[in-house]
Amino acid sequence: MAFTDNCDLYAAIHEDGVNRVIGHIMRQRPSMFNYATADIAGNRELWCERVEFTTDVTKYGNPIFSIQQPIPVFGTDSPPVTLGFCAQLTKAKLDFHPSNVISLPPELHPPLQKQRFALHFRVCGAIGCPSERVIEAIPVLPKQTAAALEVPSVPPVHVPGELDCFCLDVFVVGHFERALIAAQESLLGKVDGVEIVDIEPDGLESNLECYIRTAVSLVLRQKLAIPLATFFFSFPLFGMGTVVLTPTPNPPVANNPAIEDDQLKAFITMTVS
Repeated sequence: MAFTDNCDLYAAIHEDGVNRVIGHIMRQRPSMFNYATADIAGNRELWCERVEFTTDVTKYGNPIFSIQQPIPVFGTDSPPVTLGFCAQLTKAKLDFHPSNVISLPPELHPPLQKQRFALHFRVCGAIGCPSERVIEAIPVLPKQTAAALEVPSVPPVHVPGELDCFCLDVFVVGHFERALIAAQESLLGKVDGVEIVDIEPDGLESNLECYIRTAVSLVLRQKLAIPLATFFFSFPLFGMGTVVLTPTPNPPVANNPAIEDDQLKAFITMTVS
């Protein structure tokens, strides 16, 4: 059966191409994948993982890390104390059905099911843990003294610390569907399951998976939702009419978009009015 038996136009993108693009983006825009407080981002010896980037990053003064606010130590207020941290996404791979790039963990019920995609990424991070000597050197201003001096607020003290980095292997299974976003029909990735390998206790694993599932779902929705109008549009045809490109309905196409043969496929209907 030809790809255009039930449609007029056919388009597809292979997982190898997607993974190559991901690799290029990670090297050309490293700040999209690396996050840290200013003190850690400015000291390469404190990074959890070495960052690969192109010469254009330094040539044009683009950042390697996205600078984040320090983490507050809850309960401290005289003065408030903050800690540095580092979080890096060091690996990212995409796999379209059938699976041949990513080996899913048992919790996600391999093999990868039909019309599904899988993601595997590695996240490394750490909090700057201050030594006992650094903690004891932090000045203490009793609240009574602050009130007597009419101090409106005590500035936070950011303390340096050593990083004991860890890495997590995260696996995500999902699918694509068409959804209405901001009154526009869009192509949207949906998360079906998340699994982090070798995390204990179970409660910690569940909370981390909840955060990652939320983060991935929101990134897919906010950053990677693609209005179908980007691909399907109308244009005049030499004054003889207007060509309109729209998604081929289901049926006659079983799945549109379709995830199969290691590709994301789209089937398009063309009409002239």
